[in-house]
Amino acid sequence: MYKQPAFNHPLLKNHTLQLKPSSLPKGMKLAKSKPASFYGFNDTCPSDTVLIHRARKQDLIESKLLRNQFRAQAIANNPTAEGSHYAIIETEYDQFFGAYDPFYGAYAKMATYKLPDLQASQTSSSTIYLFGDKKVPNNELNVIQAGWHIDGYEKTGCGNLECPGFVSTTNIYGPGSFIPEFSTYGGEQKYLSILISRDSNTGNWWVTYNDQLPLGYFPKELLPKMDDYADAIQMGGHVYSPLNVPSPPMGSGHSSNEGPNKAAYFIQVQSVDSSNKLTNFDNGFIKSRSDIGDYYSISDNHESGKDKYVFAYGGAGGFTK
Repeated sequence: MYKQPAFNHPLLKNHTLQLKPSSLPKGMKLAKSKPASFYGFNDTCPSDTVLIHRARKQDLIESKLLRNQFRAQAIANNPTAEGSHYAIIETEYDQFFGAYDPFYGAYAKMATYKLPDLQASQTSSSTIYLFGDKKVPNNELNVIQAGWHIDGYEKTGCGNLECPGFVSTTNIYGPGSFIPEFSTYGGEQKYLSILISRDSNTGNWWVTYNDQLPLGYFPKELLPKMDDYADAIQMGGHVYSPLNVPSPPMGSGHSSNEGPNKAAYFIQVQSVDSSNKLTNFDNGFIKSRSDIGDYYSISDNHESGKDKYVFAYGGAGGFTK
């Protein structure tokens, strides 16, 4: 665990490894975790070690491509992100024109779908994004993102453990683990839950998977624009396709207005406040937007009792430029 590649990052030369979060958001209890399939390897590693993906040369090439795609997707208004499309909700902290309190984390459950028809170099993801100061130049923007994605490669690639600096703290799961269960269109829905939360003692940003286990954290040293809190939260779907190739499906691969059990949903959407408590989004400060609404959209966003704030997103794709 102490020799993992994260500590090769020059900004982490003097970093002290944090083995577990100082605390979870109030009222949140973790269930017992089960071993996962990590890049298809169905076993756990010894105690005091972490999962490492031994990357092939091709994996590194694909990972760089996908990392660039996700970086472009994180800046939704970036005119250079050709081939990237999105359908998201967003809430921003602004003491005058937005949410009254900054964000110390975010939580949601995301329906998972297989989406088998992606072509080479395409991606489709369902993601929670936390942004630092959005007023800085794009090359200084700090963004944390976590969720699930499907891509058109034989291996998952993505940033996952190739992302420099993410510190893993468990031998059971890791970024890049396979999704264990998928929803059935018109039938039972399966959800993947993600919590991203700032540790008030260390300033590190922890990622907790499926209400079971903290996977690890993004060290505060890598996020100078998120030193104390996040300014904005985005949730929803992103896709990427090379130009002249019809864009891939998003969410369930069906229109967001088809409703429950057919459209993909985010449910129990919440943020973490300054008192380390999960709290509902303020409806008055939530915006929904998509860049090509005829192909991908947000629908049915509302408060829903035990499921808190929910929204449907996605579409069949097929856009060509």
